[in-house]
Amino acid sequence: MTTRTGPGRTGETAGGVSPEPAPRPAYQTAGVPTPRTASTRARLAQTGRPLLWLAVVAGTIWPLTGRAIVAAVVVLLGAACAVVAARDPRIPSVTGDGERWRTVMLSLCALGGLIATLLVPQGAGWATALVGGALIGRLVIDPRLIWGFSIVAGIAAGVAFSHATGSPWSLLVGLAVPALASRSLDRARLHREHARVTALLVERDALREVELAAAAGEERARIARDLHDVLAHTLSGLSLHLQGIRAVAAKRLGPDDPVIGSVDKAADLARTGLAEAKEAVAALREDSPRPAPGAADLAALADEHGATLTVSGDPDALAPSIRETVFATVREALTNAGRHAPDAPVTITLDVGDAVEVRVANEGPGSEPGPARARGDVGGGRGLVGLRERAALVGATLDAGPDGDGWRVSLHVPVPVPAGHPAG
Repeated sequence: MTTRTGPGRTGETAGGVSPEPAPRPAYQTAGVPTPRTASTRARLAQTGRPLLWLAVVAGTIWPLTGRAIVAAVVVLLGAACAVVAARDPRIPSVTGDGERWRTVMLSLCALGGLIATLLVPQGAGWATALVGGALIGRLVIDPRLIWGFSIVAGIAAGVAFSHATGSPWSLLVGLAVPALASRSLDRARLHREHARVTALLVERDALREVELAAAAGEERARIARDLHDVLAHTLSGLSLHLQGIRAVAAKRLGPDDPVIGSVDKAADLARTGLAEAKEAVAALREDSPRPAPGAADLAALADEHGATLTVSGDPDALAPSIRETVFATVREALTNAGRHAPDAPVTITLDVGDAVEVRVANEGPGSEPGPARARGDVGGGRGLVGLRERAALVGATLDAGPDGDGWRVSLHVPVPVPAGHPAG
């Protein structure tokens, strides 16, 4: 199915059948909500409508005679009735509120045109009578009122034109009123159908968004259950086993043995991982997302790992997605540094400007990358892979590798330029 979008156009349906384009009315249609934006054609029609009425008045009042002046005044009164009917605030009502009153106004408009035609047969007052027929189908919903008006106004117009011209053939002019009303009614029906389909499409899109949100919530709940059942339980068991190992080692080797310190560090890592797993599960189960980490969270993370943090610029002014990427990169780099070089000093540099530059580096003893470290992580090489994927989501680039005697992780994030501000 091909779709072509544009003003007043709908898509081509399967089978090559193209529905009629949406109408572009100069007047509002009864039973159709007021559009938020008007088309160029509608704006031009609204601007030129007073000029057309002035042209009708000028065609009626010339030459300047008493009857012509009276006819021009009657035309103006008919025009006022048409404008009042077209600007009725009850028109958008789908129940047809006020349509009898609008029918009366349009009847007075047509009557004014017939009177002007009888007073000045050679004038342009007849156009006022036809305006009623052109508007009745747009401003009234009840077909009984529409066709009742058309029959009465058509007969009256035929008699008036026949009397003014002295020719019985002028009775046929009265057919113009029901013809205009029929055309107006067809376009009004098309406009109402278009509005109904548009409302249904909006409702369908809203329901689809609700369904997608519900599906996303179910998926988040499933992932949270899996994390809780697998990762959290595993880390909890690991922490308990490490506590048992420490107790046994302390009895056999003494509390000051180096093995006790290593077991304590492993237990700390297990507890940290368990806390992070619980935070991830809680975040997945929250209906509203947590605030993105900021400068204070980075400082706390650096203090927790004994790293030196240097910040230039305002990290809290960055977009939440960028702050989350920066925080995740620093956390993963510090975790890897603690695994592979636990005694090495770690420095964190964050520079926020036209771009965000993050650098996490460690130096000193134990910084030589081993086989596991060459893969990027002891967990099967997934740590840095996940960071690169996260960085790609915000248009960033991640680089990790040896740096002299140490190891460094660098992140470069371009900062989007706000709309209306020139780059550079």
